[in-house]
Amino acid sequence: MSGVRVRFAPSPTGFFHIGNAKTALYNWLFARSCGGTFILRLEDTDVERSKEEYAEVLADCLQWLGLDWDEGPAFKNVPAKGEFGPYRQSERTELYRNEANRLLAEGKAYKCFCTKEELDAERERAVAEKRPPRYNQKCRNLTPDEIAAKGDAPYAIRFKVMEGVTEIDDIVQGVVRTDNKEFDDFIIVKPNGDPIFHLAVVVDDGLMKVTHVIRGDDHMTNAVRHVMLFKALGYAVPIFCHHPLVHDEKGQKYSKRLPGANVLDWRRDGYLPEALINYLALLGWTPADGSEILTLPQLAQQFTLDRLSPSPSRFDLKKAQWLNGQHMRLLTVEALRDRVLPILNAAGFDTSGKSIEWLTRMAAICQEKIKVLNDIVPYTDFFFVEPSAYEEKPARKLWAAEGALDTMRTIHETIAALDVLTADALKQRFEALAESSGQGVGHYIHPTRLALTGKSVGPGLYELAELLGKETCLARINRAIHYIEEFTAAQPSCRDQRN
Repeated sequence: MSGVRVRFAPSPTGFFHIGNAKTALYNWLFARSCGGTFILRLEDTDVERSKEEYAEVLADCLQWLGLDWDEGPAFKNVPAKGEFGPYRQSERTELYRNEANRLLAEGKAYKCFCTKEELDAERERAVAEKRPPRYNQKCRNLTPDEIAAKGDAPYAIRFKVMEGVTEIDDIVQGVVRTDNKEFDDFIIVKPNGDPIFHLAVVVDDGLMKVTHVIRGDDHMTNAVRHVMLFKALGYAVPIFCHHPLVHDEKGQKYSKRLPGANVLDWRRDGYLPEALINYLALLGWTPADGSEILTLPQLAQQFTLDRLSPSPSRFDLKKAQWLNGQHMRLLTVEALRDRVLPILNAAGFDTSGKSIEWLTRMAAICQEKIKVLNDIVPYTDFFFVEPSAYEEKPARKLWAAEGALDTMRTIHETIAALDVLTADALKQRFEALAESSGQGVGHYIHPTRLALTGKSVGPGLYELAELLGKETCLARINRAIHYIEEFTAAQPSCRDQRN
């Protein structure tokens, strides 16, 4: 592997957001594009909100998306791996305290004994005086004797922000210079001994030898504090790459309340992980050749950080759906079959009575039709259960028309006359019927489809009829004939209408 080391460091405090997936993907693609290392690290120091179930969901989502990690913590079905662990911040507290104490010893941080009440009062005064609330550095220059006089009083540890300018040469945002006066001395360890995010993330990145920090641009302000800490701790400062957040179709930040914000929603709705990965990659990155349909290996081969855009991209559901359809077509028939069978079984259909060959042919005739995997249910349910009803509007249009009964009887006779019902044989007979009757072939296709499936749309008629088999087709057409007869008998005659 090369010396490139990147990390994806989510907090397991909720569902896996689509924006998190994008950040994970960009880190993974960069690592794979240059033979680097992709680290999964859990920032679980928020004891109240962090839950193991969310951590497991996170791992499940990454695995579903195909984003494997080289180093990371243990999960139910994945052992811990890597030489720089532990990879959960909750298990690294002592490391953070040690580094904070080192900053204290080197005069780069100090103990702050100010109480919450004092800090709140100072903040209220700043608001009343219409100035930014900032720490007044009351404890910054306490003498050793003054500190000793505090005895066992609780204290936080604050980082000592020095005068000067902090410069970050960000791959996406460009050179960003910030006057350090914009930051007050910020807390790095709470009075209870818990480390603050800023210290923990920098210590982790430093000790894990992270070379590139690729994350959302909402962390750009944090990056200034982090660079200060990197330098104070003597760590190598990584290269930063802050990409824009995912926006919704209105141009607003993609809210957690919006449909699709949860990555598992896409899996539940039958989208392919390949398609979602493809779409997320294009939300802020453009391949050099302008191609749109890309597999994960192709993305890894083409991905470069310098082609990330600084402008946020709007989520386009129609584009995501279109890409999903394209990736559905890229699957082998066997792969599609294996993905839809669990969905059919979960819907209550018993597929065990069908041969693998038959199920493969079933998947094949749906591949060009279905947009998401879940579409397989309405497109194939009639293979496993006889339709209990017909779509009302098509039934009225096709079977209330004059001559509908004769047409269905002709269709029955045509299929009954076939020695073997195959797609090609049925197609030839229907085309011959159309030519001899002067009707379009749809005159026979549409009512036959409705009789066999109960629906007006679905897989190719000839192919589905062959899969149903001659006996089943004739039985269902007979049922449709009886339906038309009863429907016709129930309609008032012309004389009844006049009276």
